[in-house]
Amino acid sequence: MKNNFRAVLFDFDGVLAETMEDLYLAWEKAFLDLNVQIKKEDYFPIEGTKVIDVAKIMSDKYKLKQDPNKIVELKNGYYLKNHNFSFYSGVNEIIDSLVSRGIKIAIVSASPREKLEKTVPEDFLKKFDAIITGEDYIFGKPNPEPYLTAMKNLELSPGECIVIENAPLGIKSAKSAGIYCIAITTTLDKNYLKEADKVIESHYELSKLLNNQNSQLE
Repeated sequence: MKNNFRAVLFDFDGVLAETMEDLYLAWEKAFLDLNVQIKKEDYFPIEGTKVIDVAKIMSDKYKLKQDPNKIVELKNGYYLKNHNFSFYSGVNEIIDSLVSRGIKIAIVSASPREKLEKTVPEDFLKKFDAIITGEDYIFGKPNPEPYLTAMKNLELSPGECIVIENAPLGIKSAKSAGIYCIAITTTLDKNYLKEADKVIESHYELSKLLNNQNSQLE
């Protein structure tokens, strides 16, 4: 990891926004419509991959023959109607600090662009140099393509970037792209996040790391 990084690439759900519980509830309601009761442990470890792949993985597990696109449509509808959006404490300060220092920032998410635009404050999204969503790549996390797409957009190399993730598939994606990855235990225990270069427990700790990288990101 180079101390003087030039960009930070953030996963969105579970990293910047405290949305994972509402997302799970939306998936749960969609599958309940099909008479299946899913569990959090079905969803949280595979979060971060493309939403259509989440639907396929859980359909395979419960032997459903329903069109995955229909399940995604149900889930998106439930989420947009019932979510309570909020950022994790400290997120706005972290973003503003990076912007003020001239460090590029990007969102790298599996979410549809429509979901971000309808649920996230516009002034927050405008702070980012790149926003990569599920429509911008073919192969989702754990494939490296989402993070490779972000770096291409920013015109930077892996050694110039840091990824912030909260889930195993996102960590695999970042590491496959050759990027230093910090994982935060917002949604999963640290035992799920062992492939990250560094595991932290809070956004306060993340803020300290990003502001004091010379001594701590090694």
